[in-house]
Amino acid sequence: MEKGWLLPLLLPPPLPADDGGVSPNWVYLEAKAYVSPDAVSNATTAVSTTSTGVRINVSFCLTRPPRLSYLYVHCPRPGAGEAYRFTVDPQVINTHTDVALLRVPHPNDELNHGIKSFDYFVYTARPRPGTSSLRLLSNPRVSRFRNEEVAIVRCSGGTRYIIAGLMPTIGRPMEFKVQRFDSDVGRWKSTAVSISEPAERDRVLPIPDTASEVFFHCTSKVITLGSTIGWVDLWRGILLCDDVLNEHPVLRDLPLPKPAKRNRKSFCRGPPHYYRDITVVMQDSAPSGIKYVEMVTCPGDPPPRQRRPVQHTDDSDSSDEEEEEVVACYWKAKVWSMPIPVGSWEDWHMECTVDVTDIAVDDNVRYSELLPKIGNDPKETLKRLVTGFPTLGMDGDVISFLSKIKRMDDKGWVISVDLRNKTLQGVAELDERKNFLFKRYYNTSEISKYLIKATGEAGTLVRTGVDGVSRKK
Repeated sequence: MEKGWLLPLLLPPPLPADDGGVSPNWVYLEAKAYVSPDAVSNATTAVSTTSTGVRINVSFCLTRPPRLSYLYVHCPRPGAGEAYRFTVDPQVINTHTDVALLRVPHPNDELNHGIKSFDYFVYTARPRPGTSSLRLLSNPRVSRFRNEEVAIVRCSGGTRYIIAGLMPTIGRPMEFKVQRFDSDVGRWKSTAVSISEPAERDRVLPIPDTASEVFFHCTSKVITLGSTIGWVDLWRGILLCDDVLNEHPVLRDLPLPKPAKRNRKSFCRGPPHYYRDITVVMQDSAPSGIKYVEMVTCPGDPPPRQRRPVQHTDDSDSSDEEEEEVVACYWKAKVWSMPIPVGSWEDWHMECTVDVTDIAVDDNVRYSELLPKIGNDPKETLKRLVTGFPTLGMDGDVISFLSKIKRMDDKGWVISVDLRNKTLQGVAELDERKNFLFKRYYNTSEISKYLIKATGEAGTLVRTGVDGVSRKK
């Protein structure tokens, strides 16, 4: 394969250690891993072997939101002093408590009629250095899961976990199959599953004639409430499975709140993540409720027109051209909550609204200075940024947004807001080598709570060069 097809090896960026010496209770974890050219190790490192016999090292670097935590992968070439590369990024599919499901392509694997070969691993976090583990799974019967369809669930009171992916049955929109892996059994099993009673969403949220997404259910995110798994279609509703261990699991339907009036024309049109998110709020290591957010945006007023300064040169014939206008994007987000145990659609409660014009930034000079500069007023900057992809924190108190100055810019920021007092809580610049598109590549995870703090700063991360000498960074 030509080298141009292979993804570059990226040294992961060091994360600051100024946010405390203990692991955060939850993090924003990047879905795509860094592939490191060097052997990298810290207290979280686990080692295994791929199905093709290649050694694989994986490690976490953790930091407090809104900075992004990440996984990095290193696959050394035997005796070459080099690392394997990939044509597709290794990915974190999902996490639950202390376990993470990873999908890793075969190193340097070539495209074979459009079909890629993958290995699935389960990373189990342990609080003592060197005790975390990485288990290679047998291949599932399906060639590849969609990340959005798969959950991993740690069973209470032991080391058992279940992996479950919900997939539609072709030609039968109300029937599904669930593909399960039981760690105690060590193999995959496919089971037909259907909805226990007439689906409420067709009554509460019927698909409009203007829709481009006309499926009864298309999973866009998975949530876990104890032993209950919720496959979420962020347009219309959640399919809940209360006992995934049951020989014949049953689904029940929970519609989402109705869309805001301004969003009804775009309802069921394209991907929903730009405007919507859902998460499970954790308190004392147990799920306490579900929170759901819908974002509304609309164009605001353009800033005062500005002209470029006159250029006194002989070949200047465009001195009176006007600079490109940056239109203010007004937005607000409505947050809904549902208590656990989950009841009916009527139990959704509108909890609060976050309006961009109400966010206080003047009281925190540190965060306001981290914002990109559009004018001199931080509040005006917030209004003029292109903002979307709301992400609810697992503590129930924080919401974050992905923002750019222009949609096509490489550089972007994660901006975090306190839901209680509507204040700017944090700003983090993204690594544009990986996050250059206007798209969210991170999810919330609580695996950090089960790991020793590992930031990538001096004393916590060791890289081994091609000469075999260990060097602290």
